[in-house]
Amino acid sequence: MSYQVPNLYSSQARISAFIAGILFLLTYWYFGYDGITFSDDVYYLLAGKKFWEGTMEVNDYHFSSRWGAYVPSGMIGYLIGFDAHRISLISLLSYVATLFLLLKILPKSLPAWVLVLWLCTQVYFLHFLTKVYPDSLLVLWTCLVPIASVYRKNKPILAGIVLVTALFAGFLTKETIVLLAPFPVLLFYFDWKKKDVPYSFYLAILATGILLSVAYLSYFWIKFGDPLHRVSSINAGHYISEFTYADKGLWSMVRRLTILPIITFVERSYWAWIVFALPGIALGLKSRKTPAVEFSLAVLCLLIGFWFMTSTLDFYNPIYLNPRHLIIIIPILCMLITLGWKKWQTSLRARLWMIGFLSLGAAISLVQQDWKMAGFQLALVGAVYAYRFKFQAIIIAAILLAPALLAVPYQKNLKQYTTMIETLSSESQSTNNQTYLLTNNFLEFSEKILFSEDTITQEKLHGLDSFLNWEHAKTDTVKLLLYTYYQHAYPQEQEEIDAVMSKLKELGYVLSEEKNEGVIWKQIYVKSTIPEIN
Repeated sequence: MSYQVPNLYSSQARISAFIAGILFLLTYWYFGYDGITFSDDVYYLLAGKKFWEGTMEVNDYHFSSRWGAYVPSGMIGYLIGFDAHRISLISLLSYVATLFLLLKILPKSLPAWVLVLWLCTQVYFLHFLTKVYPDSLLVLWTCLVPIASVYRKNKPILAGIVLVTALFAGFLTKETIVLLAPFPVLLFYFDWKKKDVPYSFYLAILATGILLSVAYLSYFWIKFGDPLHRVSSINAGHYISEFTYADKGLWSMVRRLTILPIITFVERSYWAWIVFALPGIALGLKSRKTPAVEFSLAVLCLLIGFWFMTSTLDFYNPIYLNPRHLIIIIPILCMLITLGWKKWQTSLRARLWMIGFLSLGAAISLVQQDWKMAGFQLALVGAVYAYRFKFQAIIIAAILLAPALLAVPYQKNLKQYTTMIETLSSESQSTNNQTYLLTNNFLEFSEKILFSEDTITQEKLHGLDSFLNWEHAKTDTVKLLLYTYYQHAYPQEQEEIDAVMSKLKELGYVLSEEKNEGVIWKQIYVKSTIPEIN
């Protein structure tokens, strides 16, 4: 019996692809959780909890007015319990809603499995599926902008209202969505060039935009006496740091505006998605057909914005290309990958360009000795080259799924999140009040999440910085519990660790015990009774 290739373009195949996508995302959310990231997500988790308890206050800190980032997630916690993993259900819902909307507007002549496969396999996109960050919610609002514009001729007024509402909801979630601000203008220009302008759509955009802007600015004017208070707080929140460029010389700025974005796209696995989306972008800009043109304009706004956008209005400083921020482009790229899927398979020129760009990415990875990423991109080169192979779909699926699935055990083994919590809690419970417990600053910052019901551990654990303020020895014993994951995620903490070591010696403490307990590096220092001889 000969093998029969299933019809990947049927309605049944589309429904099956959607169900498969939901099940994959749900399974990944359940099994892929590796704990919080000990960073901004701590603030959003606690802010959401405070909001639904009625104690959250909007203040000068710009995170506090990101209602879209913590109000929906806080509601999940309010309904089903304050647990970081459960609360990240909001991210899962955002991803599933995005997938549904994309499949809804995908032309029936295109294979839904391509969209689902590429959407469900980008490593960073999946990593934040289990986290409580504004970026995962922003995925939905970002996609809704070009999706709404697709209906601008059939339902112009509703489409205009939805588009602006998505931009507004996105801005309440995270300011990154301002990168899409030029989108309606570009879309109007393209419609005007075609002499097919749905004026009621653009009037709805204008009217809704004015109404929401007045309401938003009025809130800050009434509460803080300044309608532009939000802008000021954003500027204040983006200060000179290790992630800025304006203060680090001309070469740092030139590097950031030229080669660094490409290197970042390659390092963080975005490059392949961009390359495979190129035929769809070219199709959209050339044919100007729906939905290709809308998604092409949207992705160009985002990519150019990420490349050149400044982090503050006080001075020009290109934003730091945090791979977490970039996840909002993935669904739009996936739509363009699907729209251009047939094009590169029938165009030698398109295939050559794709092979060339993928090879460039592989070369960059080889120079960086990133063998896994180099192999991933070279495998895709082979898949493009073998475009006529009957089992090409299976091969591409295997290439994309392998990194996504392997990332789960890698991250869990790297963090050993549950073991870390159990070890710290056990050490705290067994430590008497005469011993001062020191741990990583980021763990102390996260203690209300890590030990939400363990007040003893919260009280006993202290961050490294607290010890550096000591002018003399306050206890006979200092126990240092370092989570070795800091070497991967927060290498800058090594400076504080070195400073603590020097301070211990300065105050007369000597190392009496040292051992590794899983991912916790335990050191016990006791006050020396032997006077130092100078």
